[in-house]
Parts: sequence; C-alpha cells; structure tokens
Amino acid sequence: MDKSQADAVAKAILDPHLQAQQARSDELRAKQAAEDALQARRRRVALFVLAGAGIGAVIAYFIGYRFTLGVVWGGIAGSAIGWLATRRVAA
Repeated sequence: MDKSQADAVAKAILDPHLQAQQARSDELRAKQAAEDALQARRRRVALFVLAGAGIGAVIAYFIGYRFTLGVVWGGIAGSAIGWLATRRVAA
C-alpha cells in the first residue's frame, strides 16, 4: 500500500465523523445565537420596564395615587410596550 492509498483509506474512515462533528458544531452555534438574541431582547424589555415603572411612579405621585401602584402599573405597561417594540419580524 502506498501513501496515496493510505491517505484515501484514512479519508474514507474519518470523513463521516468530521462531517458529523461539523454539523453538531453548526447546530450548537445556531442554538447559541438564538439564545443570545433572546437574552438581548429580554434586556431591552427590562429597560422598557424600568422606564415604565419610573414614569408610572411620577404619574402616581402627581395624581395622588399610591407610589407602589404607579410603579407596578407603569412596569406592566412598560413590559407590554417593550415586548411589542422588540419583536422580530418573521423572515
């Protein structure tokens, strides 16, 4: 058996394993990208929640409601606006 035949045999044996490994790494990379995108969206929504809670607290203070109710309702409204504002268009 010469060198070219040995290389051909080694390639025939290793090629399916290398392709499977590449497929797994592509799959893991795609999964990680999806998780990162969801985490980024959650962080953007959290900013909306904080802003909404602050706005709700200020509004509650000026109209005479309890501060805590303003924070809660402002946070809920901010969350709803945040999820709507950060949704992705289906491709």
